[in-house]
Formats: sequence, structure tokens, C-alpha cells
Amino acid sequence: MIISVDDVVAGAIDEASADLRKLSLAIHDNPELALKEDKACHLLVHYLESRGYAVQRNVAGLSTAFASTHVSSAGAHGLHIGFCSEYDALPGIGHGCGHNLIAISGVAMFLATTRVMDRCRIPGTVKLYGTPAEEAIGGKITMLDHGVFDDRDLLMMLHPTAGYSGAWHSQCCLSMRIEYFGKASHAAMAPWDGINAGTAANIAMLSMGALREQLKPDWRTHGIITNGGEAANVIPEYSSIEYTIRTAWASELQVLRERTLRVFEAAALATGCTHKVTEEFAYLDNQDNPVLGRLYEEIMESEYHSPPERDVGGSTDFGNLSQRFISLHGMFDLAGTRVPNHTVEFTKEARSVEAHRRAIFAAKTGARVVARCLVDEDFWKQVKKAHEGRQQSSGDH
Repeated sequence: MIISVDDVVAGAIDEASADLRKLSLAIHDNPELALKEDKACHLLVHYLESRGYAVQRNVAGLSTAFASTHVSSAGAHGLHIGFCSEYDALPGIGHGCGHNLIAISGVAMFLATTRVMDRCRIPGTVKLYGTPAEEAIGGKITMLDHGVFDDRDLLMMLHPTAGYSGAWHSQCCLSMRIEYFGKASHAAMAPWDGINAGTAANIAMLSMGALREQLKPDWRTHGIITNGGEAANVIPEYSSIEYTIRTAWASELQVLRERTLRVFEAAALATGCTHKVTEEFAYLDNQDNPVLGRLYEEIMESEYHSPPERDVGGSTDFGNLSQRFISLHGMFDLAGTRVPNHTVEFTKEARSVEAHRRAIFAAKTGARVVARCLVDEDFWKQVKKAHEGRQQSSGDH
């Protein structure tokens, strides 16, 4: 009997859909911030273990990271596939980036691919990675640095937004904390004895605003003063800023970084303060494999009969993985309402029945793309060739 891998994929995900809906709602309705995703991590790990999968906890020293591995019944001597799930929420608005859907789409693709390998007797291994703190420190970067992904041939994840895409080129992103140290004094009785760290923070923010006039159209700078002083009648001896810069390409990020650091130094010099800059994390630009991306978009377009989105902003720690591995960060339309990410409206839509339906279809699409790699040797060769060509030309940027 001829077995259709697409049917195997659909069957595996449809069977799990009701359970995945429960998981999605439980994660959505109990939002947890980066590195505190204890409930979400427990829910996902418990579900995988209930399905008979072994799960490794505390991966890369992160208490809310995990990895589950399946070896095909036909043996391990084939392709090694990896899927990523995210589940951290945003401060104040909860799952305004739909990480509850990212979590279950990763699980769904993992279940489908294990079924394809076993049912069709295709050798290889599949891993599902629970990757925390995408909205903060970038858990995938920590896991990458610890060699967690080193044995994978292909990595994939899915993400909801307004529209779909298999060719998302995200922005590079560097976040930093700037601290100014001055000298406290009474603001009325002896202001001349003080060194105003609050003024240093204000000058830094205003100067970064002025710098924007000379920045490229696709560069972004944005930040907030997190501490500007304690009382109006005291010259602030300390201030702090959280700041983020973004560029289209990794090589450009270094250029903007140097200009930004000069601005922060100048604010210290202007006020007589000392300062300290702590670079917290850097997300590199995501570069989807074009062969995988085209197939993903073809399947999505056959369902939605509309062209893919090409102007989707934002950054992701998955971009760091895409710089090294064959990968696809597939975007899918949240609910057809075109509400933007990181809004209260997106949070509301992320628990809707329509959002679940679209996440399930996207998971089927992603798993079908992976299945094509498993059964079509010529297709996999094209995927690898595109990856090698991109790496050779990466120096152009």
C-alpha cells in the first residue's frame, strides 16, 4: 500500500488538535515572563511524557528549557530534524506575540514528523526544543552557545503575525543597559555640588533622537529611562537606560553600535558623570532557506489564495540559529484580522478558535515541508545547495 506522507502528517496533527488546544489555552491564560515559564514548561513536558517521549529538562542551564528526542524505528542514520517551541509572555499584555501558538505548533510538527518517520520507515531523529525567554535574553542563543543544536541538519519553527511568509528577513537586534554615576546633592541648597546622572540620561535619549536623522531607513533605535532619580529636590546620583538598536544585517549592527556607544559616552562627558554599558543580548537577522520557504509559501497560498507578506519587521533569537543551520522560521496569519503583534488585541486573538485553526494548518504545512526533505533526495540537495550558496555570499552584507 502506498502511504501519503501528507496524509500521515494531517492525521497525526488532527488527532492531537484537541489536546493542543487545551495546552494553548492553559499557556495563554497563565502568562509567564522570560525564564519564569514554569507552568508552561511543565505542561509541555508532561504532555510529551504522557505520549511516551523522553524529555531532558534544564537544558543549557536554563530551568525552563527542555529537549525531547525521538529516534525513528528505522534507525538513526538519516536526517536530524529539530523544531522549536516558545512560551514566554510579554510584560503587561500577556501573550501579545502568540507564543502559546508557537508552543503548540512546535509540538504538532514534532508529533507529525515522528509519525512520518515511523510509519514510512524513514531513518533519522527528531528533536523538540523548548526555548524560553525569546522576549528577553534569547534562550536559543544560550542553548546555541552550549552546543544544544549542533547535531541537527535542519531547524524549524512557526510564528503568528499579520500575513504569512517563508522568507522573513528579520532585523538584527542589540539590547543594552546604560548606567550613569554622578553625585547627589540638595537641588535647591547646593546644586553646584552635585553631578546630575538624571541629566546624563536625558541628554543621551535626546541625542539618540537627533541621531535618527542620519540613520538608514531600515535601522531602528528605541529605549526608556528606567531610573532617572528618586526625588525632585535631590540631584540624582544614579540613572539607567534600557536601549535597543536594530539593523537589517549583522555587519551593519556593529556600525550602529559604535555610533550609539559614542552618544552614551558623550552624555557622560557633558555632565561629568562616569558611565557603564552592559550589552545584554544580540539577535542576528533571520535568513530562511529559500527552497524550504518557497514550498512553505506555495502550500500556504493554496489555502489562503493571497500572496505572502514581505514587509514584516521585528527580531528573533532564531535568527542566530539561521546564521549557522539550514532553517525556516515560517510566519502564519494569526486570525485574518491583521492586528499587529505586541498589542492587547493580538493577545485576545491569540486564544481564538480561528487562531488555533490557522496554527494547526501552519504546523501541517511546516511538517509537510520537512517530510519532503525526508522522502525527496533531490529536494534535500536543493535545500543544501541554497544554504551553502547563502553562506558563501553572506560577506556581501
